[in-house]
Amino acid sequence: MNLDFMKEFHEYAGVKTIGIPRALHYYRYGRLWLEFFRGLGFECVVSEPTTKEILTNGINRSIDEACYSLKVYLGHVDSLIGKCDAVFVPRIAGFKLREKYCTRFEALYDVVSTVFADKGIKVITLSHDWKSENDIEEDYIELGIKLGKSKKEAKKAYSQAVKASQQASQAEAKEQRAILSQEGHKLLLAAHPYIAHDPYIGGQVENFLNGLGCKVLYVDRANTKAAVKRSQAMVHTLPWIESREILGTIDLYKNKIDGIILMSAYPCCPDSMANEYILRTVKDIPILQVTMDVQDGTAGLETRLESFVDIIRFRESGGYGKE
Repeated sequence: MNLDFMKEFHEYAGVKTIGIPRALHYYRYGRLWLEFFRGLGFECVVSEPTTKEILTNGINRSIDEACYSLKVYLGHVDSLIGKCDAVFVPRIAGFKLREKYCTRFEALYDVVSTVFADKGIKVITLSHDWKSENDIEEDYIELGIKLGKSKKEAKKAYSQAVKASQQASQAEAKEQRAILSQEGHKLLLAAHPYIAHDPYIGGQVENFLNGLGCKVLYVDRANTKAAVKRSQAMVHTLPWIESREILGTIDLYKNKIDGIILMSAYPCCPDSMANEYILRTVKDIPILQVTMDVQDGTAGLETRLESFVDIIRFRESGGYGKE
């Protein structure tokens, strides 16, 4: 059998350039995806950082009830049209019964395929469910085979991608540990990575806080395994892995930081439950709850952040609430 001839008729035949939306799981797995696809010989195009135009286009593609982060994601998909042969839209639902992702991640492939049906874009997906009998490596290998590569090539690309991703994450974690030992006010931005690291959303918060002389810490740069373990001891029924990471990191860091910015994207259903638990149970440390939406004004947000930092400084000087 002529295998080279057969490769021309695989599921994603003709795909040379893969587009990756810079939103949602990109901020968790983006490095791995880029290394994996490049390791298989594909060119990757990542959408530009979020802008007002990208958000507006996403809003126009969404129903009103969709959460802010999903609207941003659809805007990024829209921005990749005409720049690639196919768009990568994974379906990663979670890994264990108590380590799921929000249902938007389960439906993402179907949402994108339906919303952009009029554009005729080709969508590449990888599907992993918390009920899956396969481990995640097997799913990536299967994707590599669908892209016309051999099992050996796919396995090698995945192994190298995991190694590169872990090295980058370890470097970020080391940098954050160094910040924890430094002088100055340290604030934990307790938010999902796709909120905290998006320059249009969490980025403006980080920049403003840095301007006030504060150092910003992130949940995904902490020891997330230890954080999840802590969260399990605190509450057994919380089903979402990223909510567990946020809760557990707060518990790990609460004696090492000066305050917490509890940031969510409106209307996030997991956060509406997890944040209420945090606000009711985490004591003796200032917490500012911030909900981001499609409004682009920043004056009110900046006023709240500045007032929050003033409160922290007041407590430090021996003011009300400081033992």
